[in-house]
Amino acid sequence: RPCRNDSFVAMLTASVSVLFSGALLTHGSSPPFADLLGEAKGIHEWTIDRRRHLHQIPELMFAEHKTSAYIKKTLAEMGIDYTEGWGRNVHDGPEGKTGVVADLGTGQPPCVALRADIDALPIHEETPVDFRSTHDGRMHACGHDGHTTMLLAAAKILKRREKDIQGTVRLIFQPAEEGGAGAKMMREEGVLTQYPTVQEIVGFHIWPMQRSGTLAARAGPLLAATDIFDITLYGRGGH
Repeated sequence: RPCRNDSFVAMLTASVSVLFSGALLTHGSSPPFADLLGEAKGIHEWTIDRRRHLHQIPELMFAEHKTSAYIKKTLAEMGIDYTEGWGRNVHDGPEGKTGVVADLGTGQPPCVALRADIDALPIHEETPVDFRSTHDGRMHACGHDGHTTMLLAAAKILKRREKDIQGTVRLIFQPAEEGGAGAKMMREEGVLTQYPTVQEIVGFHIWPMQRSGTLAARAGPLLAATDIFDITLYGRGGH
């Protein structure tokens, strides 16, 4: 559901910056969390505006054209170069190619990637807020508008510190998470292997069971995926 309180976005922006850029920053140690949190709070209204705009333009997998255009516009306003056309759909349906990738830093190893998904769900929104979906039958009901905004906000903070990054931070805006295997398409297109090769990558997801403003993590796999498989049973028939 759309969040009335967007404080989680600023909180996670700082967390993302600390967790995934700290190892690449100069001065021998990660910047103090309080500094990054302060920077995130400083762009709080900016962050809210972009999240609510994205919430109003939800698009289904491989058809995220308005969303992709908005991501590219926002990156350009921050002076961040990007490549487009990632995530071509190899199955039936829209062509895709709505993924966006941007690198910050030296363009040299080591490379850490941050990934956010950008697509929405085929659900009609009836939420009584002034920033609800303007696309009938489509809604950001899984929070990908928040994910996209968090990555844009992290990009804004990291851009300010780009001269201190010893290596590369790759920003991956992935289409077609909701059943379209957009991550697989981008991986096969080389998003992880183009120079500099990605050494670590992290995706994240908002979670309504967590208290707003907190971050949860664990070692190893987290959450789940769906798949389709066949089972053949052998044996004597019965009733």
